[in-house]
Amino acid sequence: DEVLLSSVCEACIRVGRADLLSKQLERQRGPNRARIKSSHTYGTIIRAYGVLRDLDKVWDVWREMRMRHMTPTSIAIGCMTEALASNGDPESAHELLKEMLAESDTRPLVNSVIYCSVLKGFSHNKCFDRVWCVYKEMKAAKLTVSLAAYNTLIDACTRSGEMAQVPQLLESMASDGLEPNTVTYSTIIKGYCLENRLDKAMELLHDMKQSSRYRPDEITYNTLIDGCARYGHYDRGMAVLAEMQEMGVRPSNFTLSVLAKLATRSRRPERAFELCEDLSKRYGIRLNVQVYNNLVHACTANQDLQRGLKLLEQMQREGVRPDGRTFTLLLRGSLASGEVTDTAALLRAAFGLPGGHPAVGKPRNGSNARSGWNNIKLCPDVVAEVLEGLVAQRRDPHLAVQLLRDLRTVPGLRIDPRLHLRLTASTASTAAGSEPLKAW
Repeated sequence: DEVLLSSVCEACIRVGRADLLSKQLERQRGPNRARIKSSHTYGTIIRAYGVLRDLDKVWDVWREMRMRHMTPTSIAIGCMTEALASNGDPESAHELLKEMLAESDTRPLVNSVIYCSVLKGFSHNKCFDRVWCVYKEMKAAKLTVSLAAYNTLIDACTRSGEMAQVPQLLESMASDGLEPNTVTYSTIIKGYCLENRLDKAMELLHDMKQSSRYRPDEITYNTLIDGCARYGHYDRGMAVLAEMQEMGVRPSNFTLSVLAKLATRSRRPERAFELCEDLSKRYGIRLNVQVYNNLVHACTANQDLQRGLKLLEQMQREGVRPDGRTFTLLLRGSLASGEVTDTAALLRAAFGLPGGHPAVGKPRNGSNARSGWNNIKLCPDVVAEVLEGLVAQRRDPHLAVQLLRDLRTVPGLRIDPRLHLRLTASTASTAAGSEPLKAW
């Protein structure tokens, strides 16, 4: 029944099982589908399709609900708004809310929490002018602006470099009877760090420590360490780490990730490994792909490709799956080192092509050898960059052309059709006087 359907969808979403969620929704489209009688269940299904990033199905379910003349609940409207805004379409989410406000039966259902999804959507899309338009619209509609909405607005200030607007927002919060919380302070600290105003960030950290209500948490300290890493302030970053531990705040994988970044940007790559090894043992942290990637970056930035390749082997032994950034870092590092054979073999391994690099094992998720790591979603621009870089090395003029031929057989990989023309032209120039290139 629909209660079971809703419960199963929620469970799949909570444990991150998109595969099971997809199967459940596919079953719901079949002849034995559960009959839905409430808009609350429609909201759950909309949320599920949003998690699967299938906006066509999101709209199908919404229209079905409306065609049945069912008034959406506030939760259903929120699920629809969140599905649109979080999947890159905040404009449609905004238009939907305006429609809901225009209808007498749905106007009371629109609240600040729902509007917050639109604010976040525009902010993440860097449409900061739209953020302020929506905020003014909320005020004009006499909607209560929640603390979460104010925190989203402050986050938009940090992202857009408009920290000068933060004091005015804090005044508005106070006039609305709201007090800043840990998220508010951490977001402001992030803004100061992005502007390299670490002194102001440290002052705010001091104020937080003096408060008995809002103490700095892991996010606060991670934000400060990341700010130090951004500008290579190693000693200051290490002082923040020491204070973090003194305050009894446990580091996480994110902490290790920013520490590796701090050491690398401070030109102390060996410290990246020492910090990660020491803290992971002390706090029982199992390194994730983000930490490994920053350690790989420490290797490639120091022109130590072989150590980066050993890290690739280690992370696979530990059951950590390389992602697009892992391969991007190694491909660029290999290319910069002039290792054309390694570069070509890594790119082949990323897409499961014959002749892959021995440092890359087969996926353990049950996929066949031909599919390789093809769902890492390696950016096509990176593929083009690597192929053109191979030609520029002038070691083997035909290597990149043959590799491109093989890559064009990979299902779902979109390659600029003009790329092979550029490669053959460059290869022909490099191999001038040698035997003609074979036709495509």
